[in-house]
Amino acid sequence: MKNSIIIELLQNTAILLAFAMLYENFWIKDDNYKSLVKKILIGLILSGIGVVLMFTPWSWVPGIVFDTRSVMISVSGLFFGPIPTIITMFITSTVRLIIGGDGQWMGIAVIISSGTIGLLWKRLRPDWKSNNYYLELLVMGILVHITMSLCTFLLPSDKILPTLRAIALPLIFIYSPTTMLLGIIMLKQYKNTQNRLAQLKLDESERRLAEVLESGNIVSLLLNKDGIIKYCNNYLLQITGYTQNEVLEKNWFEIFIPKELKDEMHQNFFNSIHSGNIVKDYENLILSKSGEQFHISWYNTVFHSNSNVIIGVASIGVNITKRKVYEKKLEEKNNEYKQINEKLLEAKEKAEESERLKSAFLQNMSHEIRTPLNAISGFSGMLNKPGLSEEKRKSFVSIVQNSSQQLISIITDILTISSLETKQEKANINKVCINNIIVDLLSIFKQQAQNQNISLYAKQQLNEKQSEIYTDRTKITQILTNLLTNALKFTHEGFIEFGYNLNDSELEFYVKDSGIGIKPEFHEKIFERFRQADKSINKLYGGTGLGLAISKAFVELLGGKIWVQSELEKGSTFYFTIPYKPVNEIYKTITPTKQNENFKTILVAEDEEYNFLFIEELLIDLDLKLIHSKDGKETIEIYKSNANIDLILMDIKMPIMTGYEAAKIIKELKPDLPIVAQSAYALEHDRVKYEGIFDDYLTKPINENDLKQIVMKYIDI
Repeated sequence: MKNSIIIELLQNTAILLAFAMLYENFWIKDDNYKSLVKKILIGLILSGIGVVLMFTPWSWVPGIVFDTRSVMISVSGLFFGPIPTIITMFITSTVRLIIGGDGQWMGIAVIISSGTIGLLWKRLRPDWKSNNYYLELLVMGILVHITMSLCTFLLPSDKILPTLRAIALPLIFIYSPTTMLLGIIMLKQYKNTQNRLAQLKLDESERRLAEVLESGNIVSLLLNKDGIIKYCNNYLLQITGYTQNEVLEKNWFEIFIPKELKDEMHQNFFNSIHSGNIVKDYENLILSKSGEQFHISWYNTVFHSNSNVIIGVASIGVNITKRKVYEKKLEEKNNEYKQINEKLLEAKEKAEESERLKSAFLQNMSHEIRTPLNAISGFSGMLNKPGLSEEKRKSFVSIVQNSSQQLISIITDILTISSLETKQEKANINKVCINNIIVDLLSIFKQQAQNQNISLYAKQQLNEKQSEIYTDRTKITQILTNLLTNALKFTHEGFIEFGYNLNDSELEFYVKDSGIGIKPEFHEKIFERFRQADKSINKLYGGTGLGLAISKAFVELLGGKIWVQSELEKGSTFYFTIPYKPVNEIYKTITPTKQNENFKTILVAEDEEYNFLFIEELLIDLDLKLIHSKDGKETIEIYKSNANIDLILMDIKMPIMTGYEAAKIIKELKPDLPIVAQSAYALEHDRVKYEGIFDDYLTKPINENDLKQIVMKYIDI
């Protein structure tokens, strides 16, 4: 009997050892990856082992047989994972069902519970291998076999207690320890295999490292914590031209590091040594004995004394000088090609843009030329119509004349731009009075501005003599004409102001309007040929798109520049400069009308621009600051925003609000402010009705002496 138990126990032990060998030889070696086919195959083999265990039981007491399938299946779940274990559970449960008997349900329950506990332990206790694995395995074994004892309740009721009494001791003293021992054996197998693999990898790494160190461009170096060279290989000596005696026990930074990097690198090295945070990877330059530079890419690690104190740094460096030279050349080439590509792309875009603009220009020219031609052709033919009334005849003649002027203007622009492009246009320099040009243009455009209900102002900074300069009158006139024409075209309400200021050795002209404005992205493009600020501009306003291009070319021909300041819906101001070359020598400082802020201020309320210009000219030699208003309402607004006004010259008859009404309001605000009426009302009874409001009177036409006497009466100059 005892011999039989021993033999049966040995058989079970041998089967479990075979199970352990299967784990070592067919499972651990490729622990990182296993195919599904292999997992299924292992599951079938484990199922076979489980079935063999079921057919080789051992008997502890008569009538009660044991096998170690619970040990094998629980350990399988822990080591082999779900697929093989589930296959084993399924097949062994099926075989046990086929065997039948009173204990079949208990047997199946033992199989399922054992595998499930093993799988759950693997999942819920992932670190069990690195913790106290002896205790982990023992506890799992006890849990498996306590569960097994609970499965006895699936036996017939008359066999539950006898079975529990019979299996209690084997479960505690044989099965649980056996589970632990089998797990320990397999864990040792796992660790041994991992160690062998690690040793193989270490041997391979050492082999490769040896090959690397023996290669031709590797520098190896040992420095102590003070940067003293304790070891260097022959390759470092070879590329730098030093001997060992020249470098050993010398300071690395003093010998090999460029002067401009020496202090910074030495300090970084010192800080790294004392903090223990050494930079592992970096690149730097080293110098040879002859001063040649080499780029080295380093890998660094610290080494310690037996007491774990940092005593130095071990470094391996790769000579990457050729790579750096190549990278630099490659970068230079890339930059060169990039610049070429950018220029080609820019040229391509300009060519395409020029082609588009030319096409649009030709289409526009066709429309612009045909429009006046149709009018000329149509209405000139209608002049011969019998019975045409004199009124209609005059109207048709006017249309033909205006259309002819429009056509001449278009053809002139085309000829001018062609002349400019072929460099045939020359500047015709003569003596020119700029003030005369300003007055002439004001006279030309004033009626059109009034027709559009737009206020047109002109500003002159210099007197007649000072404004006489050497320049091209025709080109200055055409530039200002183009700018004023555009201002009138694109301003629907508000004002237009034009004039000039003297800035050092340049005259700066300007045309300011309260029109539709220009987007910032078009501030430069509008000066290009065939350009307008928007494609819709041509449809809404017409035009050739040559005016500003011609103006720019004329300004540059005269030695100046042109630009614009504008915001959409906030109006535009066009500026251009020309050299100030006075005809007459000016020996004293020019006194502008926009005088120093400390000068006395006169507000001139005058709706006629010419009258203001006349007053401005009469007072130009008195150090005064003049402010212009166009109606009574504007006069009040200007007064309220300028507290330093010393005198008001008030025209009585003005639009919106009369001068008399404006003067009454201002006198209520500041009774002591002198207000002088300027009016064509010369009769005494006309003056009487304004007494108590105006302090004095100037009768139009204004006399220069009378004006100056009145001004000096109320202002200390």
